[in-house]
Amino acid sequence: MGAAEWPVNRKAAVGFAALASLCSLIAFSGWVFGSPVLRSFGVVELPVFPLTAIGLFTLSLGFVAAICGKTARARMLWGVPIAIACTSLLQNLAGVNLGIDLLLFPEAISTYGFARPGRPGATPTTIFLLLGIAAYVSSSKRWRRDETASLIASGVLGTASAAAVLILFATPDDPISKLYRISVPTAIIALCLLAAFVLWQSGFGWVRLLGSGRVESRLLQMLLPAVLLLPLVPSLLGIAIETFGLLTPLGNKLVVLLSNIVLVGLIAYWAVHRVARDQDALLESIEALRASETRLSTATSAAELGVFEWDVASGKFNWSEGTEERMGLVPGSMPDFPSWSAMIEPEDLAAAMKRVEVAVARQDERFSYRYRFLNPNGKVRVVEGSSRAFYDDDGALTRTVGVLMNVTEQEEREAALRGREAQLRSILDTVPDAMVVVDEDGVIRQFSAAAEALWGYRPEEAIGRDYRFLSPEDQFAQNTAKLSEYIKNERGITSETIASFGEAADGRRFPLKLRVGLARVDGKLLLTIFARDMTERLAAEERLSHLSSELAHVSRLSAMSELAADLAHELNQPLSATANFLAAANVLIERGEDIERIGELLSMANDQTLRAGEIIRRLRAFMARGEVESRPESVPQTVRDAVELILVGTGQFHIRVEYDFDPEAEWMLADRIQVQQVLVNILRNSVDVLRNAEPDARQIKLRSRKVTGNMVEIEIADTGPGIPDSVIDQLFSRFATTKGERGGMGIGLSISKRIIEAHGGELKAANRPEGGASFRFTIPAIEEMEA
Repeated sequence: MGAAEWPVNRKAAVGFAALASLCSLIAFSGWVFGSPVLRSFGVVELPVFPLTAIGLFTLSLGFVAAICGKTARARMLWGVPIAIACTSLLQNLAGVNLGIDLLLFPEAISTYGFARPGRPGATPTTIFLLLGIAAYVSSSKRWRRDETASLIASGVLGTASAAAVLILFATPDDPISKLYRISVPTAIIALCLLAAFVLWQSGFGWVRLLGSGRVESRLLQMLLPAVLLLPLVPSLLGIAIETFGLLTPLGNKLVVLLSNIVLVGLIAYWAVHRVARDQDALLESIEALRASETRLSTATSAAELGVFEWDVASGKFNWSEGTEERMGLVPGSMPDFPSWSAMIEPEDLAAAMKRVEVAVARQDERFSYRYRFLNPNGKVRVVEGSSRAFYDDDGALTRTVGVLMNVTEQEEREAALRGREAQLRSILDTVPDAMVVVDEDGVIRQFSAAAEALWGYRPEEAIGRDYRFLSPEDQFAQNTAKLSEYIKNERGITSETIASFGEAADGRRFPLKLRVGLARVDGKLLLTIFARDMTERLAAEERLSHLSSELAHVSRLSAMSELAADLAHELNQPLSATANFLAAANVLIERGEDIERIGELLSMANDQTLRAGEIIRRLRAFMARGEVESRPESVPQTVRDAVELILVGTGQFHIRVEYDFDPEAEWMLADRIQVQQVLVNILRNSVDVLRNAEPDARQIKLRSRKVTGNMVEIEIADTGPGIPDSVIDQLFSRFATTKGERGGMGIGLSISKRIIEAHGGELKAANRPEGGASFRFTIPAIEEMEA
């Protein structure tokens, strides 16, 4: 702490000590320059001898150094006045002269009529010893140093006060006056040093009481000058009586004696009364302290906290009640530093002591710690806490008072959490999907290894940036809208997939499938986005779609090849009828018959030709290879066209076909050719099994109805023998057939299922309770107005 930050009392203490140093130099300069006035500050018969001036100067400088924190230098300076005082005292008691009294300015000193000129008198010697010892005591580390130094300083105050009275009132011939009188500079310097000492050591007992601000302290502040001067009153009264001859010498002594008794009685009464009040206050304070300690003990026990004090010099530990038991120890198991350190994990002990060293080097008031505690039974406990450090004037650590808490369970939970976090991170680093964690502001917080491989950015390049830079600009609006939706709902719909596009670091654009999860962590929303590159999958689906289209075309060709004979027979009828009608018309023309009859024959021939053309049109449309294109189509018309196509040439089997179309399911959104292919595959199977049925039992029912989800369900049911149990579970698998050795390739129903699923529907098969098989499939429905 710099001098500018010192408290007022410390600055004032330095000022008084500096003033004392200046007065000492002025007095010494009087000997240097031969000025009696400077030596005595005007009282020329009482000068400050050179040795006394040197002692006062070094004593003053010592106080300046001590107040500024230079304790070692101060002790060296204080040794000078103490040495001068001890030498003077030794010469006086032993009656010897060591020859040092006249070392400096002997001729000038010899002009003064003192018994021992140049030697410090009794009062300066006393001041040197008392102030020097008080200064040493105040800078020591012993117990109760404040009270000891305060007592010694009070002796200096009394000595200086008595010497000041002797200067004012004693006669030159008084032997006591000659022994205890001091010069004016010495008295001023002594009082300045005493003021500096009191202000510097403001924590001393009576000084602290005067500065406490209580009513009693303010009363003492007013009474202290009077108390210090009261002993002078009887003496002054006796001098006045003797001077004016008011009483006999005996009466004068009685007045002085009675005055002293009264003063002592008053002071004693006040002191006893004060002690009684202080005793009551002390008892109340003790009771309050006990109650506070009880509350603290209860609170620490409830929180399972331990309080301790460590005296660094002795190494002793003082543990609060119950602390050692909570650590699983017997009370008294850790009385000192060696026993405590023996129970600490060596690695943790080294770290804890290193932390203490750093705190001491930086003079930290507080430091924290965490270490593993090894019980004698082998169980490990984890302890953490903090301590308040106390230092001496040299900055050395003297003691610490701290609190500790058993955090073993917390450590175990944290270890388990760290393990799960490491496991989760390992999983996230190995899964093929990229993971990007984004906060509610759209800023990237985590970027997995898979994301680094997908986008080509390192984590440090992506974290902290807006997530939209990972996508092309034309996707910004869509991504922002989705983020706002998730934040508004405060939930991530992880089952929902989002189709989007990404943009790699090299500018490559690629399709993505996204899943988003949302969670609130520490009051903040975090979105976890899993991204999968769909480039290869979409390419594979495109190839598969092309192959499926080819396979469907092959399936249709196969179906037509199986119907070729029936188609040929069916086409032969209208073509033969056409030929017959034309031949008959030609005969009538040659005969000149009625023109109306000829017209009828030609019209009938035209109808048969159109009939053959319609059969060929439906066949060509069914076999055409084109792109899949969904458009509004009439459900009844699509079904009827498929039925007419499949029933060509089957008239001899007398198969009855019934229709039941729902007016609410008139239109569908589908590829008509593919839906007809599904119908043809199912109807062809029904026709094949009905050929062997009884003539009266050959029936196919086709029905449509509106179902939930805005879908149209089309059902094809026959009265055949049904689907064998052996194949019903694999009915829609490739190469599965119900026709045995006489059957086809077994791919028709598999292709049909894929066609329906591609339309967003579902194809199912089951046996009817009344006999026969039933096939149902769904197709997206639309309203008629949309068509």
